Amino acid sequence: MPFGGRGGLGFALCTLFLLSSCTRGNAVAHQNTGSLVEMAGLYGQGSHPTAVEPAKAVVGGQASPASDDRETEGQYGNQIAAYLIEKNYDALDQAAREARTKKARFKGGVWKLYIFYDALGKPTLGTEATDEDWTYHIGRVKDWEAARPESVSARIALAQTYLIYASQARGGGYANTVSDTGWKLYHERVELAASSLTQAAKLKEKCPYWYEAMQNVALAQGWDKSQARKLLDGATAFEPIFYHYYREYANYLLPKWYGQPGESEAFAEEISNKIDGKEGKFVYFEIASLVTCQCDSDASNIENFSWPKIKEGYAALGELYGYSNLKLNRFAHMAFEANDKQAAQQAFAMIGNDWDHVVWRSSRKFEDARNWAAGQ
Repeated sequence: MPFGGRGGLGFALCTLFLLSSCTRGNAVAHQNTGSLVEMAGLYGQGSHPTAVEPAKAVVGGQASPASDDRETEGQYGNQIAAYLIEKNYDALDQAAREARTKKARFKGGVWKLYIFYDALGKPTLGTEATDEDWTYHIGRVKDWEAARPESVSARIALAQTYLIYASQARGGGYANTVSDTGWKLYHERVELAASSLTQAAKLKEKCPYWYEAMQNVALAQGWDKSQARKLLDGATAFEPIFYHYYREYANYLLPKWYGQPGESEAFAEEISNKIDGKEGKFVYFEIASLVTCQCDSDASNIENFSWPKIKEGYAALGELYGYSNLKLNRFAHMAFEANDKQAAQQAFAMIGNDWDHVVWRSSRKFEDARNWAAGQ
């Protein structure tokens, strides 16, 4: 079965532990946390990705490449997954290197590098994968690692796989629904991910996604706030416009994890002001869409954000990268929650009948919101 495009990304965002319907639950303090934090502080020093693309939009004083409409996330993910199955390691390493250096994005602003690792982090069957499928997939990634011992991408892909495999053991329910065996496998697999990232850090070539994967380790292991913030600061010093870092940290600050009410919202304000320009507005929108469009609850925190700023961020998204169907659905959902009929009408007109199940969870909720926007 192919990678699955939007379904693959939805799996990564809502089914996995990093954004799942759970409370912090069974976080375990690790003796090596301090060394991981120190490693993260040193990881990117003296080495930064170089942008080589010819056409870029300048936002907030920084170069930000526009999106490439020639290829969809699903098409790209399918090709990357196929390279792994075919054992085409040259193509895998070249694709990763191009995604890092060109900083290319898909429509909607998602980094190609993000989709690269999303495609490699799980079997092609996704949520339907059996333990045998996982064993096969892990073996494929390990084959790549063995064949290319200097490939940072192979080691990070293995870490990503262990992180998603950990979430598979844990499941998507609340912490008190997880069995002792589930917790044991969860922590064992997170440790394997951390070990793979430790090995990746020793290699000459560096990759922005290393920090993204380490943020997921930090969430799973329950790092304290000062450690998680130090990790974020190291990540953004290395690649400041990789907006996925900011979403991960905002997720960490949610009350269901390690934050207090209002902390994610305050972080959105802080970081959007720091980045400034259209990119800063875009990041505000991204964090708001994470906090208000949670997959596991009907509750919305839209009132804790500035609705005018969300709309500015949505406009900046369109100008910088264009609108993907996912981002249109997210904005329509927020406009509905904010009781802004005009904004909702415009978004629903662009969506048509292509509603997103990750955002709305049911066709009835989508239809009710669309009818409200139309005044019915």
